[in-house]
Amino acid sequence: MDSGIGGRIAAARKLAGLTQHALARKISYSKSMLSKVEREEETPTPEFLGRVAGALGVRVERLAWNRFGWQREDDGLANQLLPVRTALDLLDLPPDSSIAPRPLAVLRADVRHLNQLAQAAQYEPMIALLPSLVAELHIAAESAAGQDRHEAWALLALTTRCGHSAGIAVGDNTLSVNALSKMDWAARQSGDRAPGLRAAREYLRVTAYLRDEDHEACWRLNKAGAAHLDGADDAPGSLVARGQLHLGASVISARTGDRDAMRGHLEEAAQIAAVTGEEPETFWFGFGPANVQVHRVVTFGTVGEHGRAVEAGRGLQFPTGWLPTRIGHHHLDMARAYRWLNQPEKALQQLQRARMVAPGQARRHPMCRETVSALVRSAQRQSETLTDYAAWLGLKL
Repeated sequence: MDSGIGGRIAAARKLAGLTQHALARKISYSKSMLSKVEREEETPTPEFLGRVAGALGVRVERLAWNRFGWQREDDGLANQLLPVRTALDLLDLPPDSSIAPRPLAVLRADVRHLNQLAQAAQYEPMIALLPSLVAELHIAAESAAGQDRHEAWALLALTTRCGHSAGIAVGDNTLSVNALSKMDWAARQSGDRAPGLRAAREYLRVTAYLRDEDHEACWRLNKAGAAHLDGADDAPGSLVARGQLHLGASVISARTGDRDAMRGHLEEAAQIAAVTGEEPETFWFGFGPANVQVHRVVTFGTVGEHGRAVEAGRGLQFPTGWLPTRIGHHHLDMARAYRWLNQPEKALQQLQRARMVAPGQARRHPMCRETVSALVRSAQRQSETLTDYAAWLGLKL
């Protein structure tokens, strides 16, 4: 556990002239929970930190630890990212004319494969493929004409999106921001695909600002995403993008404690999902009825209704071929809920499922680390399974 986070919260609380009881009331958590966090006997969740920061009028960064500083030295993923950064940065130059782009159908298949790797958290092979594909799609887009040109730019947008996935995996916000900026640059040139792609990009930006609990920025971006879709109902992917923006809005609402808005956005998303059905590969969001139910689990857990979160997720059937990282994240959400319900064995079962379906995600995800840390601290006698899992994460017991 971070050696200073509890002390920073206590110091900020005292500076604001609040007792533990007063702050606990403001953030809708128990005084006992706040006390444990300040004594560093409990790891605060992101939503807990967000509420504390809001109540004390400080930024989350002032309170939070570096959530990615713990990563194991043998990970090495961050050291492989220089070619990705270079490929994205050089997109403002004329394309490399020495490259002879392959047919669009082949490039389309490669972009699909790249995004499948990203959504399976297979980051190393994804990173190896991404730079050359960016360069090839750039020259393909600049040299094509008509609808082929528009599709090539759309494919480039979906390729640069994977740079965002790499940035998220290693906690490199600069890489994530740059990749999403290039995604929008390419999307603007993709003809009738532009509204959906640009709205999708704003949704991805929302997820980045959610990690920093900057809810004002989240709402601005969500609104900007919806604005891209105004008058573009027939644009490819527009309905999926609109539905995903509602799911994002449900999470923002949950983070700010607005349960009515949370439920409203979930219902809007559910109505759209009833029309679209399962659309796992449109913008690689996994949008559809299953993702709406997954977000019910996320939002119930965020507002502290862990029993309802478990009920919403129990028995959920994932569509065939659904995104592994979306499934893995669901198991992490369920593990968190079971941990709060003091059901450690079920929490550990969910953690094992997350590891099985997307190990690259689970090994790097802050929620996984937080949940395992809490299980280790609360266990009167640690099981071999829990000890092995903690060692796999690189936790010091």
